Amino acid sequence: MSQATMFALKPVLGALQATPLTDALPETVSGCYISDLLSDVLAHARPGVLWVTVQIHRNVVSVAAMKDIAAVLFTCGRKPDATIVAEAEEGIALLSTPLTSYEAAGRLWEAGLR
Repeated sequence: MSQATMFALKPVLGALQATPLTDALPETVSGCYISDLLSDVLAHARPGVLWVTVQIHRNVVSVAAMKDIAAVLFTCGRKPDATIVAEAEEGIALLSTPLTSYEAAGRLWEAGLR
């Protein structure tokens, strides 16, 4: 199995208009996965990816932890409540952007994330 190419996350936060919701951010991610279906993420997302979604409930953090997802980007200006952010502080970076998932995906692609 080939090793994933690592992508620096911090340099594209400006292009995404992303606001960190948790203190720690990963230096890199190994790819991107975009889905709003938790079962789809469980079945197909790979560890270390940036997950893009509109879902903001606590199960997102649970799925991200189970799949060892590096960071979750909430789109359309959505932000989970403080309890959910606190749960994520133990290992999952959370970000929010006013962009739609489609717009965020386009900017990530333009930045070189494949």
